Amino acid sequence: MIERGNNRHGQDVIRKTTTRSTTHPFATIWVLQCGGCGTRYGSNSCDAHIRRCPTCNPDAAPGEPIEQF
Repeated sequence: MIERGNNRHGQDVIRKTTTRSTTHPFATIWVLQCGGCGTRYGSNSCDAHIRRCPTCNPDAAPGEPIEQF
């Protein structure tokens, strides 16, 4: 299941998973990809619309685990 969409910070939603977030009790993990550097990382579904790349933006929150995706 690939669903693509871009947030206002140039982060592209690559995949929506059913795996529970480690940072938000009612969210699932979505896989995002930075439009600038290509880094893929996890975001909880509640924050995907405001996420910034953790590689390009040192102040951004670290990504959720995505090893199994």
